[in-house]
Amino acid sequence: MSRITVQQAAAVRDATLESLLDSTGVWNVDHVKEVVLAAARKHGEISANDIRKLLDERHHWLIAAAFNSLTHQQHGPRLVNTGDRVPSTSPGTKGHGVSVYRWYEPPAEEAEAAA
Repeated sequence: MSRITVQQAAAVRDATLESLLDSTGVWNVDHVKEVVLAAARKHGEISANDIRKLLDERHHWLIAAAFNSLTHQQHGPRLVNTGDRVPSTSPGTKGHGVSVYRWYEPPAEEAEAAA
């Protein structure tokens, strides 16, 4: 068995990390939207607090964009703002209110008309 140098080990580590990060490139707003829709479908009503529990902290910045996109979709499953607010659990917001959204699945007629 041959030994490798510290520099060779670091190169292997870096290449492995780069490969892993490349394979997780789907972590964009579309993937976060999928997480948001799945949580809304399961729980009915959700807020950013619920989604933060499901995502790594490095993806929290995408939550607002996902909610915004899903409330403005014209077709398919989407979110509707209930008008309710709950205190944020994110430390940086100091309990400032966040909106609550509910899952909306359009009726079959609406889905057919959109197609």
